[in-house]
Amino acid sequence: MILMETMITLSILTVLGLALLKLSLNILAPRQWIVQQTVSDAYLTYERAFAERIPFENLVAADSPWPVAPATAVTAVEVGRLPRGVPIMGTVTRIRYPDPNNIGDGGAGNEATNPSAMEIWKAQSVLTYRIGARTYAKSRTVLRSQ
Repeated sequence: MILMETMITLSILTVLGLALLKLSLNILAPRQWIVQQTVSDAYLTYERAFAERIPFENLVAADSPWPVAPATAVTAVEVGRLPRGVPIMGTVTRIRYPDPNNIGDGGAGNEATNPSAMEIWKAQSVLTYRIGARTYAKSRTVLRSQ
């Protein structure tokens, strides 16, 4: 009888232990997702800051880091590192679009529609990275004017 009670107790404890292990693994998966999102958001914060601080003359220059659409500049980058030092590699695609009201420079504006001759450009950075079998993409857009 004691042997039977011991086997039942061990079976219940085993099932309980497996259930707790499964629950702890379910808690860890969202944490890794948060780490991945935080790392990619941090990199895109750098991209946004770069687009905001670059002098306007360099942004609209022929050798700008953001070429005029439809041309793109693709750069391989290390977005960050996962736990245990596993690097997250990705690509940043940069492109800029002129405002339709620009006078010249790809716009169709004129002195009547744009009397101050304001020049507006949209600089866009798209980060794509792969973790496991999934590919992720995020983008940031900065409007610059002069």
